[in-house]
Amino acid sequence: MGTSATTARRDEGPTGEDPLLGPHTLRAWVTGAREARTRVFLRETEAGAEAVAAAAGPEDVIFQPLESTSRPGTARIVGYSGTLADLGDEFFLGERGVELQDYIAASFVQIIGPTAVRFFDEASWRAFLDDADLARSTGVFAAAMLDPRVLLAGRHVLARPHEVETPGALRIAADGGVHLGLQGQEIGHVRDLPAVLGQALPRASALGGVPGSADLITELDARLWIGRYLDAADLRKMLRLPNGTGRIAGFGWTLLDDGLADAEPEATDPFLLDTAEGFLLADVGTRRRHLLSPLTATVVDAIQTSRTRGLAAARVARACGVPDAHARRLCLEALEVLGLHLGRPVESGQSGGTR
Repeated sequence: MGTSATTARRDEGPTGEDPLLGPHTLRAWVTGAREARTRVFLRETEAGAEAVAAAAGPEDVIFQPLESTSRPGTARIVGYSGTLADLGDEFFLGERGVELQDYIAASFVQIIGPTAVRFFDEASWRAFLDDADLARSTGVFAAAMLDPRVLLAGRHVLARPHEVETPGALRIAADGGVHLGLQGQEIGHVRDLPAVLGQALPRASALGGVPGSADLITELDARLWIGRYLDAADLRKMLRLPNGTGRIAGFGWTLLDDGLADAEPEATDPFLLDTAEGFLLADVGTRRRHLLSPLTATVVDAIQTSRTRGLAAARVARACGVPDAHARRLCLEALEVLGLHLGRPVESGQSGGTR
């Protein structure tokens, strides 16, 4: 993905001279990631051009066809060619493009450049869930999930489908229909855009165009750890750890295998890894990493898989042969210094259970 091919137009507002604006914003639009005040509009045609330009603010970004006619407005403009609708479509920012593929196909086709993958049918999202279950039990991740060139459509929606928010990634179809992102349902018409933008909708609405989406949400609800799975895949990419190198706690491996765990890590907690360098605590959000001693790594694992400090300390004392008071102090220090949280209870009926 390269730079935007547009130049500044006096009546359209700035195009964003930052050469990363187009690629960065397209990534956010595809994955569902959202910055605090930024909305991203993708116009497929001239339909609704005036309404979009009027509704979009200076923090927003509009993707519009290169041949689009200028409209007054304050939003940042990025011109594109191509389309992102059907399997094999290509979307170009300047000379570089993004190809659209099905999730299943992405593991078998040769990825030669940035590729957006979505769920074109029920078999596709079931394959995604099967891959997640496999990674959870064995630590082996699907190839597409570890390829930095692959963008999973709705990635942030899959992690928290019931979170409610106003629309942030919108697609204006040729008939004026307003859709959520790459595979979302229609939520209104562009002639009513201000009202459409004010709706508070569950993130799951961005999966509304996926065949069998209601069943997909049910399956996600049975896997509350999906967000952590997605972060674990991102962590492997961040640390350049392909399958077979390094182990991530909760994904086919646990350090403290004492049968006493009654919880699992909070979704946003740092990850405990066993790597060639030693034990590592890594945070995907902050990108911070800490090398840990074996004792501290055991404390981390105990805290993240225990619902109470008392249980965590008892497990540390038992596993490491230290006095109870010392174990309690170690747990308290880890909670205060390492940004950890006690584990969350596992919901009854949740797929995968405790690790």
